[in-house]
Amino acid sequence: MKKLILSAALICAAVTFSQAQDRPQREGMRNPEDMAKRQTERLDKELKLTTVQKDSLNKWFLAGAKKQQELFKDEKESREVKMEKLKAMREDQQKKIKAILTPEQRTKYEEMAKNRPEQRQRRVQN
Repeated sequence: MKKLILSAALICAAVTFSQAQDRPQREGMRNPEDMAKRQTERLDKELKLTTVQKDSLNKWFLAGAKKQQELFKDEKESREVKMEKLKAMREDQQKKIKAILTPEQRTKYEEMAKNRPEQRQRRVQN
């Protein structure tokens, strides 16, 4: 009887682990290219970017997404250190974005940034 229970427990564990690995990546955890494309498209939709702006932003978003991916793969650093580095990366990215935008686009972008916490809250509630 003990062998039967132990065997059943091992089978359940094996099935659980195999399903966890087969799961598709979460929405926010796409590859860097998809993340950069999604960010660029979102800003283009809201700000009506020029081709030059889209190309520049996509390059920056791609580089940032790759850095972010590498940062979270590194298991040597604590979560707090990773979050501080991520915050610094985002601040640098914000400066670059604002520098390339026209004054009108920059105003709209800043409004979007103010509304972002509310949008996140609504997503969490849904």
